[in-house]
Amino acid sequence: MPKRVQQEVRRYLDCGILSAGFVHVKCEACQDSLLVGFSCKTRGWCPSCGARRAEETAAHCGEVLPKVGYRQWTLSLPWALRWPVVKTPRLLRAVERRLVRSVWRWQRREAKRLGERRELSGGAVGFAQLLGSALQLTPHLHVLLPDGLWAGADFVALPPPSDGDVAAVLRRLVLQLAKDFEGAEAGWPDDALEALQSEGVQHRLSLGELHGVRPRRAGRRVAVVQGFSLHADTQVHAQDRAGLERLCRYGSRGPVAEERLSRLEDGRYAYRTRRGPTLVLTAAQLVKRLVALIPPRGTHLTCFHGVLAPNARLRPVVTLAPPAATAAPVTLTRKPRRPRLDWATLQQRTFGVDVWTCRCGGKRKVLAIITHRRTALEVLENLGLLQPRPPLPTAQSPPQLPLGV
Repeated sequence: MPKRVQQEVRRYLDCGILSAGFVHVKCEACQDSLLVGFSCKTRGWCPSCGARRAEETAAHCGEVLPKVGYRQWTLSLPWALRWPVVKTPRLLRAVERRLVRSVWRWQRREAKRLGERRELSGGAVGFAQLLGSALQLTPHLHVLLPDGLWAGADFVALPPPSDGDVAAVLRRLVLQLAKDFEGAEAGWPDDALEALQSEGVQHRLSLGELHGVRPRRAGRRVAVVQGFSLHADTQVHAQDRAGLERLCRYGSRGPVAEERLSRLEDGRYAYRTRRGPTLVLTAAQLVKRLVALIPPRGTHLTCFHGVLAPNARLRPVVTLAPPAATAAPVTLTRKPRRPRLDWATLQQRTFGVDVWTCRCGGKRKVLAIITHRRTALEVLENLGLLQPRPPLPTAQSPPQLPLGV
C-alpha cells in the first residue's frame, strides 16, 4: 500500500483516543474536568471527521453563498469511464468544468430569449464524490448552480429547466467530453491501492437478497445519454438556508455513515444501504472497501466556479450585501480570508456537544493541551483513567528435558 494510505489508517486508529493527546478543560464553578481527544482529520473512512468536514463545508457555504435559489445537478458516469477517472483524477475535474459550462451556456441562452442583453456571469459549487451508498467506488458529481446569472451586482433569475433542457445540456456535455477522453488510456493498476480501486469500480457488490429493494422511478428533469445520467430536480429557494446547508452537507459527506454500520454476533459487519438491503462483509472485506474509497492526495473535493471562485472579481459583490446607490463608481475589493470554525463550535454543530458549557451551567476553560503521547499517558494514569501496566514476568530458564542415559 502507498505510504499515504498507511499514514491515514494509523491516524484513524488514534482518532479520539486520549492516549494520543487531548485538551483538558475544567469548569470554573463546580471544578468538573473534561478531556476532549484530538481528531485524525483524515479524508478517508473516519465517520466523525467526515461528519465534521461536511458540517464545516455546509457552514461555510451557508455563510458566503448569495441568497438566491439553487439547483443541484447530479452527474453519474458510465461504467467504462469510471476506472479512467479514478486512475487519473484530473479527468473528473475536467468533467465538472464541462458540466458547469454546459449549464451556463443553457442559462445564457434562456436569459437572451427572455430579453436580457447585458453581459452575464454564472457561479457554481462542485462536490466530487467517489463513493456510493453501498460502499462501492462510484465517481460522480454534485454541482450546486444558482437558478440564474449575475449582470454585475444584479441577479437575473431564470425559470427552472424542463426535461428537454436537461437532455440538451447532457447531450452537449457528452459531445464535449469526447475530446477529453479521446486517447485516454487508464492502463493497469500500479500498486495495491489501485488494484483495489480497479476491482471496486469494475465489479458490483453482492447485496444478497434484493427482493426488498425499492425500484427506481423515472422522475422529472432526468436524462440518460450513452451511460451518462443527469438529474436536476432538486431545488431550494432563496430563503431556505437550512435546505442549502443540507445539500452542501450531503455533497461533502464522508464514505461511511456510522449509524448504518453494526457488528453481527458472528464477527461480521452489516452495513445498511439507502435503498433497503443490508450489505454483510467480513472485517477484511470491509477494510478493503474503505481503503479503496480514500480520495487521492492533492485532489480538491469541493470547488467554487465562476463568480463564486476565490479570486473572482465579482465575488465580493455577489457574496456580500449590495452597496448603497451612490454617484461614485463602486470599487471592487477582495474580501479578506475567512477564519475557519474553531474546534468547539464545530463540535457543537456536528455532535450537539457544547464543550464550553458544564452540566451545572458554569463555563469551562482550557487548563492544558497535551500533544505528546508519553505526557498524555502520564496524565491519564495520574487521573485514574488509565489502568497501570501489568508487571513483566520474571525471566526463567528454558525447561530441560530429562536425558535417559
